[in-house]
Amino acid sequence: MIDAVFNAIEIAAKSFLSITVVIFLIFGVLIAYLLWNLSTLKSARPENLKHWKRVRRGDGFGIDELARRLEISVENLTNFLPDYTERFIAKRSGGTRRLLVPSPELKKLQQRIRKRLLARLTVHPAATGFEPGTSIVHNAGQHTDRAVVICMDVSDFFPQTSGARITAYFQRIGWNREAAALLTRLTTWEHGLPQGAPTSPRLSNLVNHVLDARIERFVHGRKGAYTRYADDICISFPKDYPKRIRGTVQVVCRNLKAFGYQLNTKKTRILRRHQQQKVTGLVVNDRVNLPRHIRRKLRAVEHHLRTGRRATMTLQQLDGWKALLSMVENQRDAD
Repeated sequence: MIDAVFNAIEIAAKSFLSITVVIFLIFGVLIAYLLWNLSTLKSARPENLKHWKRVRRGDGFGIDELARRLEISVENLTNFLPDYTERFIAKRSGGTRRLLVPSPELKKLQQRIRKRLLARLTVHPAATGFEPGTSIVHNAGQHTDRAVVICMDVSDFFPQTSGARITAYFQRIGWNREAAALLTRLTTWEHGLPQGAPTSPRLSNLVNHVLDARIERFVHGRKGAYTRYADDICISFPKDYPKRIRGTVQVVCRNLKAFGYQLNTKKTRILRRHQQQKVTGLVVNDRVNLPRHIRRKLRAVEHHLRTGRRATMTLQQLDGWKALLSMVENQRDAD
């Protein structure tokens, strides 16, 4: 009987100690979290703290100011109904790509939004797609003469850039809750960015500044280079370490998931020096150039057309390819 009592007391004591430890751990975590937030607030600049509070309240420029900047009446702006036409175009790799083409009226309004509200805003330097002064040559040129090049593709990049993130971004740049919601309605469709709208490329770069910064910081810490051309992510390293490469792909995948994206693992390519290293369609093994087989084909087509023989391209198609080759060479040599 006495042994049973002592056992019960021992069990109760152990349970009490376990509960006490758990309570202390919970309080410790809460205190650490509060101290971290307090230190963050203390270190924040007054203007940044003020901006953060404004966003939380939903304050900012309203619809009247938005209508003034876009040169449209408040009534017409608030009653505007976005309209798109669905089209499908063939992909080079096979299959089709879905485009949402805005109506002429919507396209005109979106072009005003892009020029008057978004043009002067800053994107991350690693975002090289659809930005002034950048091209596929500029993107590829940052990965020349590397031991290993990793090319990754983001699935459904524009549609997966969510409307909620677009709304939050518009609020961060100064619009109040109502104006941000209206801008989101005018620039998104089916809860994402429509591929085909003139505002989508610019917005996708602007809202992904933090994503680009996180990946670039990780890659630069390992002496690598990082660029993103829309949904094409490219990372290169001067030395080939297999574990580092696997870890890099995993880090990119985790960061994409944190922002609502999914990596298309079927299109992930790890290219080493003995292989043809291609970035956004251009070879980067030694210097940026069109692939050799394309250059040979262009010379053959030109010879066939000049001698009156049957060619696989029309003269207009050949001129287009030659213009691309000239652009690549001129931009490459200018850098």
